[in-house]
Amino acid sequence: MAAMTGKGHEGNAQRSTLARLGGSVNGLLQTLLGLTLLFVVAVNFVNATSRYLLGISPVGADELMVYVVIWTVMIAAILSLILRSHINVNLLPLYTRGRLLHLLHVIHDLAAVFACGYATYASWLFIGRIAKLGVTSMGLGLPMTVPHGALLAGFGGLTVAAAFMLARDCVALIRNAPHVGEQP
Repeated sequence: MAAMTGKGHEGNAQRSTLARLGGSVNGLLQTLLGLTLLFVVAVNFVNATSRYLLGISPVGADELMVYVVIWTVMIAAILSLILRSHINVNLLPLYTRGRLLHLLHVIHDLAAVFACGYATYASWLFIGRIAKLGVTSMGLGLPMTVPHGALLAGFGGLTVAAAFMLARDCVALIRNAPHVGEQP
């Protein structure tokens, strides 16, 4: 019995360490995303100030802000999916427990894998087309594959994250594991 208690304690310690590490990574990513948005605000301030007070319009400032926000949103979407903190209608999951909640998570994960997988595929095809054309942005002269690559990277990341969550939730459904935050 003592050996089993020791094993259980080691498993809890490992989960606790992983939870702390995950929380640290989450906090770091959220901080970086917030700083990125503050950078966009600063560029917008400089752009508006120089345009209206000095009569000088910085070339590409508007494009830069849009491209940075697109990349930021796609990275934040991946983080949001992993944390299950995205906007959703959660009335049913609020009142569901046990295996049924695991089943709802599996259904949600399947929908995310298929929808994001399709969007990844469509983004891949579109980037291939614009790469062949050699299209660049008007202000920065940036290849348009860069801003459109945000959608490919974002939807690809969402697909991979949803696939990992699907595997995790399928195992939890089969094992009828307690949910995070529930007592066993």
